[in-house]
Amino acid sequence: MTPDSDSRFEPLSEEPPIVCNLDAAALGERADEWRALVAWSVASVEVGALAMRLVLRDSEADLTAAVALAQREKHCCPFFDVSLELEADRRTLVMAVPGGAEETLAAFVALFGQ
Repeated sequence: MTPDSDSRFEPLSEEPPIVCNLDAAALGERADEWRALVAWSVASVEVGALAMRLVLRDSEADLTAAVALAQREKHCCPFFDVSLELEADRRTLVMAVPGGAEETLAAFVALFGQ
């Protein structure tokens, strides 16, 4: 079976909706988690129109915390494109949104005071 004949390799036809499925209480708790991550595990934050880049401090605990929180965020907000960039001297968590969701990213970033 080749990728051309396997339906698992077909592109998704629909983009996920730009919504978060957390209720108000859970959203507040999640915002607290992001604030704590940024305060303790992030060396710098870079924000663009469609992506936020969190440059992580150089520790395994910080990397683990960032990946775990990002995975939970992806679960409630499937429209986020979450990736990790690994370089020899830098680890960066990237949270990106599709075009048209710039305001959503700005609101997300505002939740943790950036």
